[in-house]
Amino acid sequence: MSVFFGVTVFIFWDVLYPCYFSYQEQFQLFLFGGNYFMERIIVPGGLADYIAEFLTQFYYITCIGACILAIILVLIQRMSWVIAKHEGAADEYYAVSFIPALLLWVYMGDENVLLSFALACLVSLITCWGYLKLEDHKIYGLIYLLLIIPSLYWLFGPVVLIFAVFAIINIIKGAKSKLSAMGYSLCTAVYTLAWMLFVSTFIQYPMFRIFGGINYYRFPATIPDMQIVTMIVLIIFPLLVSLLPHSEKHKTLRVTACITVTVLLGFFGLRIGFNTLKYELIDYDYLVRYEQWDKIISKAERHQPSTPMGVASVNLALAEKDVIGDRMFEFYQNGAEGLLPSFQRDFTSPLCTSEAFYRLGMINTAQRFMFEAQEAIPNFRKSGRCTKRLAETNLINGQYAVAAKYLRILQKSLFYKGWANNMMTYLYNEKKINSDPVYGKLRRYRYTKDFLYSDTEMDQMLGLLFARNLKNKMAFEYLMGCELLNRDLQKFLQFYPLGKYTDFDHIPRSYQEALVYIWTQSHKDFNGIPWGISNEVANDVTDFARAYISNPNDPSLTQGHFGQTYWSYYLLKKNK
Repeated sequence: MSVFFGVTVFIFWDVLYPCYFSYQEQFQLFLFGGNYFMERIIVPGGLADYIAEFLTQFYYITCIGACILAIILVLIQRMSWVIAKHEGAADEYYAVSFIPALLLWVYMGDENVLLSFALACLVSLITCWGYLKLEDHKIYGLIYLLLIIPSLYWLFGPVVLIFAVFAIINIIKGAKSKLSAMGYSLCTAVYTLAWMLFVSTFIQYPMFRIFGGINYYRFPATIPDMQIVTMIVLIIFPLLVSLLPHSEKHKTLRVTACITVTVLLGFFGLRIGFNTLKYELIDYDYLVRYEQWDKIISKAERHQPSTPMGVASVNLALAEKDVIGDRMFEFYQNGAEGLLPSFQRDFTSPLCTSEAFYRLGMINTAQRFMFEAQEAIPNFRKSGRCTKRLAETNLINGQYAVAAKYLRILQKSLFYKGWANNMMTYLYNEKKINSDPVYGKLRRYRYTKDFLYSDTEMDQMLGLLFARNLKNKMAFEYLMGCELLNRDLQKFLQFYPLGKYTDFDHIPRSYQEALVYIWTQSHKDFNGIPWGISNEVANDVTDFARAYISNPNDPSLTQGHFGQTYWSYYLLKKNK
């Protein structure tokens, strides 16, 4: 059962949620070196944090990340059972030993739960098991208690409370008199709390973090209820299982009931713990990061995105596949925000927007968004992904001293070291940068003159970008898309002739639909139309107009084939 559980955990993460690993890995940057180690170890729970970040860097390869989580959760399950068995649990209740690990698994569905908490929980269970091994030797047990409480707190944080409460329960159970039980228990509780309060006198953290954990959760001001629940379950689980009845009667029924209850709790818990909308956005970010454009489009075809970040990711994928002009309105659009969303004060959404700016050639804006995203990480960590992109933008801009600073940081990492070493050869090498297929192209696309930037006039910014280099097809497509999404057909018609400088082999479908709509507003037929409108578009506009005049509220106008046209967006989807 444990092996099956581990395989299930591995498949769950690696197949269903590989984006989780990219999300966790990109919001930290583990560096090899004594200074980095000292920064972590000088606060309670620092060793858990250091080990967790060391392991999290391997999330760069998703299957390794899934393997790490599977091993940790299986070990927690096994330790839960070993302790419960020592407390007197019967073998038929083995299935319920998965409940603590399942609860932690569900809790980790919150993407801001850090691996340090899972590791700390595992270590706390190991220390509880060690205490049980010494409970028959009172002197050794007392010494173990005195040493473990301060060291466990400093190295792994407030999970020391799991050990302390567990020890108190066993002291009460094993004491020969109530008086001695009360005395030992009180001393253990006072010793634990006194140590934690003593630590609070020389580190500058609020009391709720001293008792709730400094590095267990990405948001410093939050101690989730599920963290407290998980710790309580780890404490009381062995005791509760040991109280279950021991009898050969109905043994098979009890085994079946335990398995059924555990499976149902796991199934429904995971469905509740993993927020669909949240992980949809995380997945889009993951796919954009690794340039999985086809997968982004396929994902949107199965389920239309509805958030600015999701819509922007789909539009970027369409642009990268060179089909944005043809297919933009096959997908949900929320106005020009769906192309280049305005800056949000968080650490996730600016990443996808920065990617779009970067690929357009708006290097300074891409750099600003990426820098702000890194600085907004709640627990003040640095980001390997952000640092890499900041090195690239400074390299393209010729800011070599700044680029070198970022590259030297990355040289102390594991998975970015090789890339950073290679990029060091680009510093001050104009010829190499200009001949690079990516950096050279973006250097030719980027703005070269200062001007007053306005994110509320994005069409103007895109127009200036395209004027800088008429071969920047993506800038032209975003410019035209911006006017279409803003329903500004006058500007669309004004900029449309500039398309002759790009390498279009046909007039994109959405452009044709806009042009034919403009034409029909002042002409009764298509005679003399100056653009090459396809017969399919001409027929479709006739059918659409007939249906629209007959019944503007006809559902077919916003669904199916008509629902994927610019006419439907322009006329009927203004409030959607």
